[in-house]
Amino acid sequence: MGESISIFSATFALTLALSFLCVLIYAGLRSHGQLLWLAAALLCASLEIFILKPGVAPTVQTLGETVLMPFTYLCASQAIRLLLGRNPASGAFVALVAALVAVSLVLSGMGMTGVYQTLPFKTAAAMALVDILLCLGRIERKGVLDVALFIAVCGLGVIFLFRLPIYPSMSDGIPSLYGLDRSEIARLLLPISAFLAPAAVLLVVAKIVAGVIADYRARSERDGLTNLFNRRAFERIAEEIRRTGGVVILCDLDDFKRVNDSYGHLVGDDVIRDFAALLQKACSSAARLGGEEFALALPTTSIAEAAALADAIRMKFEAQRHLKVEPGHSPTASFGVAAFTPDTATEATIAAADRALYRAKRSGRNRVEIDAPATGSGPAWRAA
Repeated sequence: MGESISIFSATFALTLALSFLCVLIYAGLRSHGQLLWLAAALLCASLEIFILKPGVAPTVQTLGETVLMPFTYLCASQAIRLLLGRNPASGAFVALVAALVAVSLVLSGMGMTGVYQTLPFKTAAAMALVDILLCLGRIERKGVLDVALFIAVCGLGVIFLFRLPIYPSMSDGIPSLYGLDRSEIARLLLPISAFLAPAAVLLVVAKIVAGVIADYRARSERDGLTNLFNRRAFERIAEEIRRTGGVVILCDLDDFKRVNDSYGHLVGDDVIRDFAALLQKACSSAARLGGEEFALALPTTSIAEAAALADAIRMKFEAQRHLKVEPGHSPTASFGVAAFTPDTATEATIAAADRALYRAKRSGRNRVEIDAPATGSGPAWRAA
């Protein structure tokens, strides 16, 4: 008896501590509602463990287990759904779980025990557990954390199936269909649950923290106005492309100061966003280097293909009409193109593209120039 109580007490304390940990992390991040759902699931689980310890009245155990088991899994399923970016469970699903719990409570009040009383609420818990497994199983690109979490939840599912024919319908000293009484089953299952449940919780927390870190990293590499990559991110991407070969395109809005002076910086920002949208559609690595200067890094692309792409962007931007900008003042852009080579530093290639861009500016703007060191000039495409 003393050993069983100590197992229950240790598991109860651990589960309750994890619940408070989730609340504290939520308070620190000030976001991620899945942590609150996870805390609620752990709180329900800790209360369930507390009432199932030896010495608690069977009636209290029956009522507590009837309510707490389904809502533990329901809260956990809501946490997993939010963690994976899915919508919360529908109101109909939640209502069905609540209705099944209510049926079990009514049957308990009528004096029914055994499978008739436990089947409804255990069905509700099973529904929520299956929902968790389906959500985890549908992750298209599973990382290490996803696989580990799926395995941990599967382990908890096995324990749930093992308990399905018994709790809370049996009393101490009465053998179950496994030939074990309640105390023996508790000594067998609780240590396993005490390992798997915290592991699952910590994996969820780790996945949340990893997502936060990835989000902060993504924000640190993005331009606030256009959501394109910033200079630091572009230099990293360009270095990766240099190793395999490709092309860099630098582009600059022509006479952009006139737009700001004539129409104000808000209109100028709109023009920058419009141009950025064209670049984003053309290349996923588009970056804003600062002000009205932008860049593209194109892997496995020939310099002729890159020049043709730059010219297509140039023509689209020239033909684009911008709100609050008079047609005669429509902005244009100039482009400089240079090829990466494995034996040339990234900075040197970007500098070559910058020289070509400067040449396009000197030659009348609204054009594409290709870096050609041997001749000092390259072919250009001009607006019709």
